[in-house]
Amino acid sequence: MERKTVKFEVKAIDEEAGTFTGYAATFSDKPDSYGDIIKSGAFAKTLKEGKRRIKILWTHNPMEPIGKPLEMAEDEKGLLIKGKLSLGVQRAREVLSLMKDEVITEMSIGYDTIKQDWTDGIRYLKEIKLWDVSPVVFAANPEAVITGVKQAELKPYPNEHSCRLRDPDDFQDDSFRRTTRVSDGKKYSVIMGRLKDEDTMTEQAYRYSVDVWEKGEASSHCKDHDGTFEPAEKQDLKSGRVLSASSIGKVRDALNALQALLEAAEKEPEPGKATLLSEADEEAAELENIVTALKAENDGFDTKKAEERIEAVLAQMRK
Repeated sequence: MERKTVKFEVKAIDEEAGTFTGYAATFSDKPDSYGDIIKSGAFAKTLKEGKRRIKILWTHNPMEPIGKPLEMAEDEKGLLIKGKLSLGVQRAREVLSLMKDEVITEMSIGYDTIKQDWTDGIRYLKEIKLWDVSPVVFAANPEAVITGVKQAELKPYPNEHSCRLRDPDDFQDDSFRRTTRVSDGKKYSVIMGRLKDEDTMTEQAYRYSVDVWEKGEASSHCKDHDGTFEPAEKQDLKSGRVLSASSIGKVRDALNALQALLEAAEKEPEPGKATLLSEADEEAAELENIVTALKAENDGFDTKKAEERIEAVLAQMRK
């Protein structure tokens, strides 16, 4: 789902009823800050077929619904909405008050692009499926904005293959935006920005998630677009820090076995006790090493090897 934030033009507020009227999106002949132009009629189908499912959320958070649109329609200027905030909800009352005081002056729509055209680096949105309308303090979508050239130059990118189309130094600082496209059923990101001394948006790079794109597929797609490919530096250590349920059970079994061994050793005559304690000490030290490895926070660990070590200790105890 994409998001687009615009300056919210409030036409009227009724505090007692909890209603407000204004434009959630506007039409223009010039591209917006995302490099898009919403064409008149883009909302027609979604308003006809799915209006009842559209909600008013607080900053796109589905856990914080604050109201619903009473009326939504396109006019010559844009998408006009009359919304009702649920005043029994504390957040809704706060939002209404902030709107009145002109603290909240931006509205963001959450949507999927159904039909689009590209011309000279400008995306023309011809059909949009609308999901939500959200009052926002600022444009707060971290996936939609890249703050500048320095961030755009970080590499290799963790968990993303990269395809450079243009040198980022050719672009205006703080003009980069990220959007999503689909190729052969697979989503990838497009980084766009404004070239120096230009107002239109131009493609700078593509990004391919390693969870979706194999290295060879991404490289081929990049080559087809005359780009320079760089594979990702996959960062997957954190995922190994979470033990599976079976691993947790094995750790418990090992600890229980060691406890039983110690209890048995305490009941043996002194010579045998000394021998058993020595074995237990060795096994305890081995278990301590395992647990230490499992708790490693910074370097990660190999779950498969950890499980093999646990199995080895259990096998030794069963002898």
